[in-house]
Amino acid sequence: MKISDDDIKTIEVFNGINSSTIEDIKKSADIIQLKKNRALYSDRQVIDYVYFLLSGNISLIKSNENGESRVIFLLSSGSMINQPLMRKNTSGLECWGFEDSKIIRITFDKFDQLMSKDYTLARNCMLFMERRIRRLYRQLKNSVTLSIEKRLSAKLYRLALEHGIKDNSFENYTLINLNISVTYMAKMLGYQRETVSRAIKILMKNEILKMEERKFYVNMKLANQFFKK
Repeated sequence: MKISDDDIKTIEVFNGINSSTIEDIKKSADIIQLKKNRALYSDRQVIDYVYFLLSGNISLIKSNENGESRVIFLLSSGSMINQPLMRKNTSGLECWGFEDSKIIRITFDKFDQLMSKDYTLARNCMLFMERRIRRLYRQLKNSVTLSIEKRLSAKLYRLALEHGIKDNSFENYTLINLNISVTYMAKMLGYQRETVSRAIKILMKNEILKMEERKFYVNMKLANQFFKK
């Protein structure tokens, strides 16, 4: 599938790059489909491409030696999926389709050439990875210093910021426009499902969260106050 100028505009790290770089991307890259609950690549797999999420949502997951998985990131359209420079091109995470998605892919060798010729592209990639590292720092800090209820409140707040829409079901609440289950939420937080279910009940009791037909509605003001106090 050929790449259009609109596709280029969707990807965050392509913002402001040279017109010649855009033309090279359109010539050398292609678009692939990733179905829901299908893997794009696995942990420790040698891969040949840099991937960019054109549409849909995907999960980056890390599994431990016991086979328990943790959702590290839930990425939305416009994101760079894996880093453009990888040790021996080996992935450190699994990538799964959270829903049906479209992905732009470019070979590592070609993308390395593009970055060497276009400083803006290289800088954009570095800034993108810096923000991702900072998010990992926050996750690590929260896992040590916050209770499960506060961690859940913080996670719901961020999801509502990134994927929230206004909905008339509940006044002063933001709907997280994703089909997230309690089990998936538990994988995002690194807790058992039962523990997260109890935390959900506490947030609902405090009117931070409402649930209807498996949808999460977040009171942004109360959620923010709760995990910061």
